[in-house]
Amino acid sequence: MDVPPCLLLELTQRYTGPQRHYHGIGHIADMLEQGRGLALTAVQVLAIWFHDVVYDPTRDDNEEQSARLALARLPQQGFSFAEAEAVAAIVRDTKGHVPTHPLSPAVIDLDLASLAAPWPRFVANTEAIRREYAHVPDDAFVAGRKQFFTRMLERPQLYWTPFGAALEPIARANLVRSLRGG
Repeated sequence: MDVPPCLLLELTQRYTGPQRHYHGIGHIADMLEQGRGLALTAVQVLAIWFHDVVYDPTRDDNEEQSARLALARLPQQGFSFAEAEAVAAIVRDTKGHVPTHPLSPAVIDLDLASLAAPWPRFVANTEAIRREYAHVPDDAFVAGRKQFFTRMLERPQLYWTPFGAALEPIARANLVRSLRGG
């Protein structure tokens, strides 16, 4: 099951919008590249493509809107409703980073793999995300990142697959280092 070229073009165009500094086509390319050795299913690949396709940093329903777009567009492109529903479920799971669908763990781990990036890239990713949230005052952005990182560190596990388990200590070290001011 390949992604039809017209759908791939539509998704690519959405990921290259001017408001995208981190959540853009580079993020999708990184996830797909890191996922090459994970034997991803076609549904998981589609979920990667759809997980941030609707992205407005001023809203908190991006994953839901992305899931709805998958449900609308995939059947139009010849995918079954069951496949579209599976993609939508995985996309929704990327919001809280906790799997509820059996195919979600690998996609969630790939989405969070950037937390385990080498420190200079971790910092660059944070700066790119900051640019996406330019509408948020500095103190509120810092507080929000601190809250997110603290919540992540409080979780018993960040990742759900053997691939992700290998990233866990690096990601936790990056989160702690970030909370301590780098």
